[in-house]
Amino acid sequence: MPPEQRQVYVQVVEGLLQHGLKGQMSPRLRERLRQAGVDLDRPLLPLYPVPLWERCMEIVVEEVYPGVPQVEGFARLARAHVEGYGATLLGRAVMGVIRVLGPRRMVQRLPEVLRGTDNYTEATLMERGPAHFELYLNSSLGAPGYVEALFEAMLVAGGAKAPRVTKLHDDEVSTVYALTWTPES
Repeated sequence: MPPEQRQVYVQVVEGLLQHGLKGQMSPRLRERLRQAGVDLDRPLLPLYPVPLWERCMEIVVEEVYPGVPQVEGFARLARAHVEGYGATLLGRAVMGVIRVLGPRRMVQRLPEVLRGTDNYTEATLMERGPAHFELYLNSSLGAPGYVEALFEAMLVAGGAKAPRVTKLHDDEVSTVYALTWTPES
């Protein structure tokens, strides 16, 4: 799918901006988001173009985590996003299932979960060991540290001990991540 047709679904935007940032939405941040194209004083749209969404994420990091290195800001944003997504109608259901599944089965469901976040993501999973998977994505996000922290937060929600997500490959068109955790004894 051409990049200009890629869009994220409303529950992704809602999860971060209306739930994940509870108590951190300053008037300045609200105005900057409105100027970028996301008006939080109106009902959210069903879809948002990916470049707009990436810009909104940058604005949030600049406003909510000033003075923090960009990678750490995006990592904090990702953790807040997982928490906020869990407060949406769809997110509550997804997070409830994640808790029941445990880390291994949760990771096996990631391709399906990711398809529910936008209109373009295709994910392939390769099992490398009992607590070691590689996740191939057909996209690349210009938010350093965000995806790694997002998947780590999801692994924690699934009960993983000492999760670690490492980017193995990024060619601006696709990315590969290693997802590992300490297996249960």
